[in-house]
Amino acid sequence: MKVYIVEDDGSMRIILKRLLRKNFSEITSIGESESAEKALEEIPSFAPDVILVDISLPGIDGIEMIKKLKPTCQELCILVVTGHDVETYKQAALKAGAHGIVTKMQDDELLRYISELLGRSKQGGCV
Repeated sequence: MKVYIVEDDGSMRIILKRLLRKNFSEITSIGESESAEKALEEIPSFAPDVILVDISLPGIDGIEMIKKLKPTCQELCILVVTGHDVETYKQAALKAGAHGIVTKMQDDELLRYISELLGRSKQGGCV
């Protein structure tokens, strides 16, 4: 299983990678980017099973990135991981094509969502 992280905060990318490696032995590769633009270039060739994306990114934000990505990568499982109020962005994230949204510092909920999305990906994706 492969996961791709789109997060502009380098410290948060490190935290997310550690959390993934510690809790999910089935994850064999983790890609990362600090911007949506770079992620949109790399994701097709990296071919992740799950993408974790922040909302607030420099340039294109996370919601717009999802909208650009979904038409060509419909099977991808996408989780928005944000420091913002989840309820404020929930409808926009889901409408864009995300499969969930969680607050960055809620590790238990984050792990639950990731586990669910990894399971869905194993069964053919999140279409």
